[in-house]
Amino acid sequence: MDLQVLVVSMYQSDFSLMDKMNIRTNAIIANQTSCNGFEEREYEFGKVKMISTQTRGVGLNRNIALLASEADILLFSDDDMCYYDGALNGVKEAFAQNTRADVIIFSTDITRNGTIVERRYSKRKRAHIWNSMKYGTYAIGIRRKSLLKANLKFNELFGGGCPFSCGEDSLFIKACLDHSLKVYTDPYVLGTCCKDSSSWFTGYNEKYLYDKGVLYSFLFPRTKYLLAYYYGYRLKNKTKFSVGKNIAMIKKGIKNAKSLKVYDGKNG
Repeated sequence: MDLQVLVVSMYQSDFSLMDKMNIRTNAIIANQTSCNGFEEREYEFGKVKMISTQTRGVGLNRNIALLASEADILLFSDDDMCYYDGALNGVKEAFAQNTRADVIIFSTDITRNGTIVERRYSKRKRAHIWNSMKYGTYAIGIRRKSLLKANLKFNELFGGGCPFSCGEDSLFIKACLDHSLKVYTDPYVLGTCCKDSSSWFTGYNEKYLYDKGVLYSFLFPRTKYLLAYYYGYRLKNKTKFSVGKNIAMIKKGIKNAKSLKVYDGKNG
């Protein structure tokens, strides 16, 4: 059983990410930059490919890495991850031990200013739509044969650099579940993920609320309006708007989502 780490990044000019992220296995770096190109380097631990494109959008970049993947196990990653020593071998062991799992969502330590502030941790259990939406793509591993069988890819309208600010991770997990893939969470801690800055979050403004409405439409089509009221109230102390305005902006996103054709894992 072999493993590839699929890293999304921007403006990389060399392979220094391998040391920065402590990657010691086969990897693909999907690099959005100002030119198109391909480089490959052999290390003692495996092969690393860098695919540079002038495209933009994290979902598209992840899909570029997916198209070039070839290993049995794929581990999605962002360039702000730093893996603990031996962690990537632990990923393979987790899949070897849980032969039923198509997808495993691992635990990570979240850092700010160099200090661990949170451990996104879960017991080893089966994941469902209601308990799997808090995890980022950087914690997800998947069997490549399961991904190909279900014909899965990432949504290219959601996430950093896309029309809608976030949610490609949640939509991908939902697509896995919609295709009856067996998704598990696991307490194994991969490493640290630095959250000093965000590629998409610019504050609890009108766009944030609107984008949440669009996302809820595709994640929870039956309860989207209930969520508009719930989150509109929950965000009352974070936005500068009234609760009514919060709800109205989320509902506006829900309404306008009806005109969008969004890949949800069920269509090509």
